[in-house]
Amino acid sequence: MAEWPRVKWSEASQVLELLGDGAADLPKAETASPAAYFEQLREAGRLADAARFLAHALPRLETVAWAARTVRDLPPPLGQADRADELALRAALFWVGDPTESRRYAAYNAAMACRQASPERLAALAAFFSGGSIAPADLQPVHPPRDAVHHSASGAVLVAAGRSSDMKGALAGALEAGVAIATRGLEPATA
Repeated sequence: MAEWPRVKWSEASQVLELLGDGAADLPKAETASPAAYFEQLREAGRLADAARFLAHALPRLETVAWAARTVRDLPPPLGQADRADELALRAALFWVGDPTESRRYAAYNAAMACRQASPERLAALAAFFSGGSIAPADLQPVHPPRDAVHHSASGAVLVAAGRSSDMKGALAGALEAGVAIATRGLEPATA
């Protein structure tokens, strides 16, 4: 098991603290590293918990990249693609490639055009919640809840895996992709 140099947390308990009430049903971490604790969850078959943990452990940009790329790699079943969802995913991926304020707001606008809580919408919301104010530009700044980016990203991954014909396999593949980001960082050419 490789350690996660892209993760700033030294102990899994720090990540569990970020999860707040969402960590109530998770095993105690004691002094395990985030990578070791993640592996414990994965080995116990708690893949959804592992996804939520990983989304909170990664830095914001990496979390959004992982979510958006997972959604891209786990497309909806044939005939179920929605144009608004496609545009939301594209906006999230564009933000990952160039995380500017204008692209962050474009991701929000694309997410709001979606009719449902699709994984594409959740990935675009994760980009929007990644930092900066969520208020309109002419109002006082309002920062998003601290964990909104992580909840939106993990939701995107879980919903994308859930619409696959092999949810467990899709989620296992998504977790591998997330571990690669935690271990090696982002590959800019594939944003």
